[in-house]
Order: sequence, then C-alpha cells, then structure tokens
Amino acid sequence: MKLRATILVALATLSLGLAVLASPVKPAWACSCALRPDQEDERADLIVVGTVTGVTDRAVQLAVESVEKGNPGADATLRLAVSRGEASCGYDFRAGTRYRVNSIDGATGLCIGIRQLPDTPSAPAAAPTPATAAPTPEQWPGRWRLATGAMLTVLAAGLVAVALWRHRTRAGSNRLPN
Repeated sequence: MKLRATILVALATLSLGLAVLASPVKPAWACSCALRPDQEDERADLIVVGTVTGVTDRAVQLAVESVEKGNPGADATLRLAVSRGEASCGYDFRAGTRYRVNSIDGATGLCIGIRQLPDTPSAPAAAPTPATAAPTPEQWPGRWRLATGAMLTVLAAGLVAVALWRHRTRAGSNRLPN
C-alpha cells in the first residue's frame, strides 16, 4: 500500500512539474492603457508641442513652441511629471527631440499621449507607434497541446504501472503454497 501511494505521489509531482515546464511564459505587461489613441486628446487638459530641454527620473522639461489645448502659463518652458521606462507607462524622452505631448494634471506618459515629431516644424509628423497588445493564449496552441499530452501520457503510464503492480501482488498472494 505504501508503494502505491509513493508511486501516485511521484507521478502527480512529475505531471505537475511537466505542466509548469511546458507552460508558455507570458510576457509581463505592467503598462495597460485604458484609453484608445483617439481618446487621448479628448481627455488631456493640456497639449503642447515642444523640444525637450531636460530629463530626470521623474520629470521632463519642454521648451514650448505651440499650445494646442489648455494654458501652460506665461513661461516658455513646461515641466511635467513622467516615469522613465515604458513598463510603468512612462516614456524615455530624449533631450533635444521635439514632441507633441498630452498632459493630465501636470503629468504625462504613454497612456496620456506622446508623439515624437521631426526636428523641423515644416516636415510631416511621425506617425504614433501603436501599443502592442498582450499575446493571447491562441498564439500558443502547440505548447498547450504538448503540455496536456505530456501530462496525460505520464498519468496513463502511472496508472498502467499501478495496475500491473497490483495485478502482480494479487497474483502472488493467490498462489497456494506447495
């Protein structure tokens, strides 16, 4: 009885281990924007075009060329809060580069609306980069089938092994002594 329990526990552990190893690793999508790109301008309380004059870990400073929406104040420079890195919905601004920047309550980021512009105002604007959608499970059907098949194979082999062991022990105990 102890051997059967040991075999079943070992098979269950092996099956679980195979499931974990064969399961696809999904990328981490820390930034998930609730707004569609066409809604960014509507929601923004300030939209400016300007050149980045300074970047820190928590803010960006722009020399404002034009204001499309809102009132940034009388100063020709604007300082906005922003995170570095796209994982936290921030943006990696580059000093000396022109941008069209949306702001909500003095902050900006990927989900609020940022578009890099050409260096000269007369050149056509660069198209915004669309956000990448998270991969769906349908994009990994082969791995899921492989994991499921491996688990079922191991489970079936374990059940066959237990059945054979049980049959042998019963056959051995049914023999009559000479």
